[in-house]
Amino acid sequence: MQEKLFGPLGMKHSSYTWHPVFEKNYCFGHDKTGKVIPKDKDNAPRSASTLETTPDDYNLFTAAVLQKKILKKTTYDTLFKQQLRIRSRFQMEPEAWKDSTADYDDILIGYALGWGRLQTPYGFGVFKEGHGDGFQHYSILFPEKKLGIVILTNSDNGESIFKELLEFAIRDTFTPWKWQRYTPYNLKNDQ
Repeated sequence: MQEKLFGPLGMKHSSYTWHPVFEKNYCFGHDKTGKVIPKDKDNAPRSASTLETTPDDYNLFTAAVLQKKILKKTTYDTLFKQQLRIRSRFQMEPEAWKDSTADYDDILIGYALGWGRLQTPYGFGVFKEGHGDGFQHYSILFPEKKLGIVILTNSDNGESIFKELLEFAIRDTFTPWKWQRYTPYNLKNDQ
């Protein structure tokens, strides 16, 4: 990653392992009650789940994706081509595949290679989520419009603000928040 991505993009504060230099600049996660969750620093490096990064570094990555800086055109086109169409009522749950729906046919929700994908008035959109104890993140990019947003939170309540932030910041009313179970904070008592 250092050779192919982090270095070329100038992502100087990103790694799949904890480095002592990170001690100067990191945040704690918080559970749903606001209790601090101790920082886990001894994970063996694994794909995405052990990525240590900063908002600035992750912004460099998403900007490079939007500007098509890191991939050849054919690789880019393959990466973001829809590979799997999804018709489940919810994204994740034990019985998700048994409960088919046409609720999201208008946005053609599915998956490309490693990214969620949907079709919108902004053109196609690709999204990535991140979940860990005390951290919830979401990013969505609309490459044809050259628009995107990165939302990083250090709270197990983070997803409750995603819908409102997406609508306010980039007028994204397309992200299927019900499918992703991003129940807004102001609707929590209504369900």
